[in-house]
Amino acid sequence: MKGTTATTIFSCHDSVRQAHGCIQRHIRETPVERATSLESGEGDVWLKLENYQVTGSFKARGALSRLVMLSERDRVKGVVAASAGNHALGVAHAAQLYSVPAVLFVPSSIDVFRRKALVDLPVELRIGGDSYHACEENAKEFAAARGLTYISPYNDPVVIAGQGTLAIELLQQVPNVEVVFVAVGGGGLLAGVGGYLKAVKPEVEVVGVAPANSAAMFDVVTGIPTDFASHLETLSDSTAGSVEPQAITIDLCKALIDHWVLVEEKDITAAMRYLFFEHRVIAEGAGALGVAAYLKENARFKDRSCALIVCGGNIDPRKFLTVVNP
Repeated sequence: MKGTTATTIFSCHDSVRQAHGCIQRHIRETPVERATSLESGEGDVWLKLENYQVTGSFKARGALSRLVMLSERDRVKGVVAASAGNHALGVAHAAQLYSVPAVLFVPSSIDVFRRKALVDLPVELRIGGDSYHACEENAKEFAAARGLTYISPYNDPVVIAGQGTLAIELLQQVPNVEVVFVAVGGGGLLAGVGGYLKAVKPEVEVVGVAPANSAAMFDVVTGIPTDFASHLETLSDSTAGSVEPQAITIDLCKALIDHWVLVEEKDITAAMRYLFFEHRVIAEGAGALGVAAYLKENARFKDRSCALIVCGGNIDPRKFLTVVNP
């Protein structure tokens, strides 16, 4: 770890354990599966299959953590969120469990599968613009004007702690793990998982993975001047988009990520195909990032015990079929 800037404030093991105690009854302990066909050295490789989580992604953890911590008054008033789909599904699920009104802003380009799932839930769905950035801005303005709680998918310590509960399970399932590969969009999953790992097993190497076509957090933490609007389309749509200025995850990613891997679209495609044909796992683009990074840099990690987080599986079946069987 490159420093402890801000990590002890909310990403320490205590806050993650507290979140775990609050949400455990509403989430699944997702399985790990050994990926022996990826092993070419002395190390072992494990898939943490968060695509089997309720709502189909890790986002349910952070959303539930946030809803649990809301006051009764704020629950009655309702919540607002912006999302490309998975965070919205997580918030919708949590809102349904706790009978909280929810308004969800999604981009016009939202995956058909995710939109259909949201339509079937008791929430108000709004198209917030053509991009995630537009949705985020519109959602925050809407929440502020009405005095409602805006739930960020990453820029919130309670949400981050919820995402970190994944690491509690992972260390119980693979106690000898040496390297963990984590998809990075806004950095909420990385901050929670990385923060917990570094608190209880600091020697673990945390690898941040992003699509080269839209690596917003990588650009921010490495000081690359970025116009988010110029980012290219990517199969990893759940990690694409902008990062809020001064988001708390920026310093956390700087402190916690030991190594970055940027993957090309062909790498993501290969990883999605590998997961399906070798493990019968349906992963969305973001869910396959860890596998894509391991395939790309196998020589670097082949003699170590590695865990690749498959963070989600929500994808239009027709789109998935065109990827794995073009």
